[in-house]
Amino acid sequence: MLADTYGAAGNQVGVERHAGVGQNGNAASASLNQSLSQDDKGLVLSGRAARAQKIEALANDFFKESDFNTAQFPKLIQRFYQDEILSDEQLNRLSSSGFDVPSAQAQPLTHFIEQQRLTLSNSEQDRDLAATFDEASWVMSNMDLIQSPVVAQKANRVASEMTKVLDSDKELTELQQNQYQGIKSLMQLSSMTGEHQHATGQLNSYLALAKQH
Repeated sequence: MLADTYGAAGNQVGVERHAGVGQNGNAASASLNQSLSQDDKGLVLSGRAARAQKIEALANDFFKESDFNTAQFPKLIQRFYQDEILSDEQLNRLSSSGFDVPSAQAQPLTHFIEQQRLTLSNSEQDRDLAATFDEASWVMSNMDLIQSPVVAQKANRVASEMTKVLDSDKELTELQQNQYQGIKSLMQLSSMTGEHQHATGQLNSYLALAKQH
């Protein structure tokens, strides 16, 4: 599992790791919110702000210069985990959904996208691929905002399109296949940090705390 490989599982501090995801999360969240005191709500806001700061720092360290490459994936995953941006459960959900760490390449993903766009024709298929590349570039330039549902949704859509390309009969070189996989994996990782994902973690945190009292 990703958490075991990159996160030194067991060292993360925080209550998110204590709970699972419930199918009735939205209803339970609404009910729980009614019973929260003002101090509890302030704690939620403080936690969200702290998480946003961690994400912004991560984005500055890995994506500010637009030079992120697949060789950096292990450090990126570890950072997501150790900064508590993603929990054990979320990383393991990525593993079970077919997340792969691509082979290390020095070429930045943004440079790869620029090169590939130059080779595209005006066919409908290539126009769709160009639009997907544009969305991938947009997500990478807005990694400091990946808590936003809009960014997470775009990332998820790009990941789905990359899967279609990788599973198609399109002839790809080894480098292309690796870089397409790199884009897909980065988008999967990004979409998992969306506010809708984190909200479930917050609900589970409060439920875990409530059981202790």
